[in-house]
Amino acid sequence: MNIVLVEGGKAKERELVEKVACWCVNKLMPRFSTLDIEITIKKFNTGAYGYCLEGDTKREFHLDIKKGLSLYDLVSTVCHEMVHVKQYAKGQLLHRSDGSQMWKKDPSIREGKTKYENTPWEAEAFGLEDELAKECFEQINFNF
Repeated sequence: MNIVLVEGGKAKERELVEKVACWCVNKLMPRFSTLDIEITIKKFNTGAYGYCLEGDTKREFHLDIKKGLSLYDLVSTVCHEMVHVKQYAKGQLLHRSDGSQMWKKDPSIREGKTKYENTPWEAEAFGLEDELAKECFEQINFNF
């Protein structure tokens, strides 16, 4: 059974983030049943809205989501970061020993060698976030 744990932020934010993350797991990774996803809603000192880090195994993930986002930005950011969870879980996005990221074991496509916005993992996440967010709004009752 997949586990999604959300902490930080306001109660309504936590509820919404959990619903969206669980929906994304079912949409993007329907056959996965052993994911452990911890999400923290907190203040950021950067312009980013979210981060996704892989844990010690291919089934553990930690997401940080910026506190105080608008409803749409919150949903689309969770969707964006959940695309990264899918990429890590399916072995598409890999961490290298030097701490950088690499796409599908291709050393020519890696963090630092390819511009951030041109990396395949970010292109996919940015390309899907709006589509997923819109579908979320159609399928989930947020009561927000």
